[in-house]
Amino acid sequence: MTERSAGLTLLQITDLHLRASENDSLLGVNTWHSADAVLTSALAERRPDALLVTGDVAHDPHPEVYTRCGRWLDARYDGPRMVIPGNHDVTAAMGSLAGPPVLELGSWTVVALDSHMDDQPGALVDETDMEALRAGCLAARGAHVLVATHHPPVAIDCPWLDRDRIQNGVELLEWLSEHTTVRAMVFGHAHQELAFAHRQILLFGAPSTCIQFEPRSVTFSVDERKPGYRWLELQEDGSLRTRVRRLEDYPLTIDRSQFKPA
Repeated sequence: MTERSAGLTLLQITDLHLRASENDSLLGVNTWHSADAVLTSALAERRPDALLVTGDVAHDPHPEVYTRCGRWLDARYDGPRMVIPGNHDVTAAMGSLAGPPVLELGSWTVVALDSHMDDQPGALVDETDMEALRAGCLAARGAHVLVATHHPPVAIDCPWLDRDRIQNGVELLEWLSEHTTVRAMVFGHAHQELAFAHRQILLFGAPSTCIQFEPRSVTFSVDERKPGYRWLELQEDGSLRTRVRRLEDYPLTIDRSQFKPA
């Protein structure tokens, strides 16, 4: 994606894993500091038309963490935003931070799909969730739809993560490809840059604002890549351009001694 803007520009950040204390770290990474560095870097490039936060907002899912996150986001960006819960989040604690399930942005509509279960790593998209998604897509005022969720809807060739994908993801994507104007889906959870397609639907995963997972790893493995974010440029004709950016100069030090296998 070039600096020339056309259509709508969305910024996706994901898997912030914010700790209860600004002095706490996750595998050696201060997650408040890395998230702020990511958002500062992205907003220095351009002001997006909307901000998408696709889950795992908190690592310590206490109400005060979400309250502080809301104040932080308000101070950085005053435009439309959608915040979706991830498996580390607790819905009741999030309060008003979760925001609207639908964003109407000109010729595009962004529809949220809540794939999380409180205190469980796996995805849950039941019939109630499916109906809410169908209703959101069918009621969309925009000619084109982007779905935002937390868990990948397909396997990503990373066995320890694939067990927690949306188990009925193919069924979900089949319905979306046949019955709506969905053009793309963005997700988090994988802590890595991903790009797939299911029929005409483009699927994109974004890097985390803190630690990254090793692509194609069989068991839990942390990558040395830097924190990042994804830009999405949505065109009037339903096409899109996208690019991942990373904080190449960010001083990242991974402390693997903090990891305790289950």
